[in-house]
Amino acid sequence: MRVMRLDNLVAYIITGIFVVATLIVGAELLYSAGIAIGSGDQGMVDLANVLGERYGKFMAVIFLVGFWAASMSSLIGVWNGVSLMFADFVGEIRGLPHGDPDRGASGVYYKAYVLWLTFPPMIMLFLGQPVYLILAYGVLGALFMPFMAITLLWILNTDRTPREWRNGAITNLLMALCTLAFAALAVNQLWGAIAKALG
Repeated sequence: MRVMRLDNLVAYIITGIFVVATLIVGAELLYSAGIAIGSGDQGMVDLANVLGERYGKFMAVIFLVGFWAASMSSLIGVWNGVSLMFADFVGEIRGLPHGDPDRGASGVYYKAYVLWLTFPPMIMLFLGQPVYLILAYGVLGALFMPFMAITLLWILNTDRTPREWRNGAITNLLMALCTLAFAALAVNQLWGAIAKALG
């Protein structure tokens, strides 16, 4: 538990630094200079060009390499971590023992979920973003954070979690507020996705 808490602490600190750095880049480099970057896949290239003009080409290259590294680590983390969670979930539902291969990365459930995470976005790319796939991914993406917050509230307040590691009153209050905030954002995102797809 100590190692997991340290891991979470480091992850939150790095995420906070990343968000603050992004705000600084947006406010200092773009907003103050009155520059609008392009949408789609050219936005980061435009931003790299701005950095290159102000601080030299080396900084532009460093920025693009860093952005690629952050994006790739996120992709690999989702592909691997979420697929492992899904395989473990199915194994739990089926009552498989913890050492069963089907609960790990060599199992069929892990591979099936990796395929699910990989090919529908590619289909959207090559088929001109069909409406129903966009809606399906929008719904799943919007519901993920409220689902995770509710799941944490449930898991960390049951007798399956040792008493010393269960949520306290303040943590439960903060988690409930997070759940409400994520639920409101999910409704807003779903409304926007549906309106965009149908309009």
